[in-house]
Amino acid sequence: MIDDVSNRLDKLESKIDKLADAVIAIARIEERVTTVLKQNDRFIMRLDRLEDRVEMVEQHAKLHEKSVGQGERIFWVVFSAAIAAIMYTFR
Repeated sequence: MIDDVSNRLDKLESKIDKLADAVIAIARIEERVTTVLKQNDRFIMRLDRLEDRVEMVEQHAKLHEKSVGQGERIFWVVFSAAIAAIMYTFR
């Protein structure tokens, strides 16, 4: 009878050890998941900042495109007038 009880206690101890190992493994996995989620949050924040910067650059590019377009038109008008004046004097 004592051997029977001893065997059952040994089985219970081994099962408790397995459960303890499983709990430790779950805790490690939970730490890894937490770390990955924190990194994911950091990447999302960085992506949001990059999107804001891209929008700002796009707005600046649109403004510069208008001013460059007007400057280019003025340049060609002045250039054409200079060529016309030169051609008129050599006529």
